[in-house]
Amino acid sequence: MNPSESDIPFKPGLAAAGIPMRDGIWQCLDASQVQGSNARYMRMYDRLARWYDLGERWIGRLLYGRSIARMRRELMASLPWRPGCRALYVSIGTGMDLASIPADLNAIRLIGADLSQGMLCRCRAVWARKARLELVRCQAEELPFQDGAFDIVFHVGGINFFSDPAQAVREMLRVARPGAALLIADETAEHIERQYKRSLFTRRDFRDARFDLSAIESCIPPGVLNRRTRLLWQGRFYCITFSKEGARPCNPA
Repeated sequence: MNPSESDIPFKPGLAAAGIPMRDGIWQCLDASQVQGSNARYMRMYDRLARWYDLGERWIGRLLYGRSIARMRRELMASLPWRPGCRALYVSIGTGMDLASIPADLNAIRLIGADLSQGMLCRCRAVWARKARLELVRCQAEELPFQDGAFDIVFHVGGINFFSDPAQAVREMLRVARPGAALLIADETAEHIERQYKRSLFTRRDFRDARFDLSAIESCIPPGVLNRRTRLLWQGRFYCITFSKEGARPCNPA
């Protein structure tokens, strides 16, 4: 498929130059150029992708019961889903949050971005026939989309250890339409210490990781509207919601 024929609002220069596709996923990333913590966690998630959903579904349920599913529903209910809206999920991973969106997934234009090809392949295998979804491999700090293209921009999991979280937030705001709703959520420091630094599967990658929620909050510029920070899942997860300045309604498909 030619990029101009897709439902993705790619930057005009990229679309004109042509964007390769591999395994049904648009490739806007040269993995050899990924550096810093992004490179470390890209490798980690590529390694874990095959087993990621299984681990959360069974190990997560054993440790936390159904509380993770309740948290996912609470996160997705924080956004104003409407038929015809175009939504961007930054760091979509395997797409587990899609099941918690309180809307018809075929009535929403969903675009998922991630730097892990392994996670994107798993996401496509599960969700390609269940949602109006296209997937793009890219870094959050360099989104390949046009300015003001999305009614909803959301990110769940990952920003704590991005190479440049402030740049990622700037990019999310850039591609959001005036008045768009944005959500950023990830684990708190307490959960990182108790879960990721102790797990056999992740402790090597998180051994030296340090996180401060105030550092993420400081990445959000003062001009946004309705900013709110909440702690969910008994303090294990934070959720920051806000709107881009301006007003523009969600356009139907």
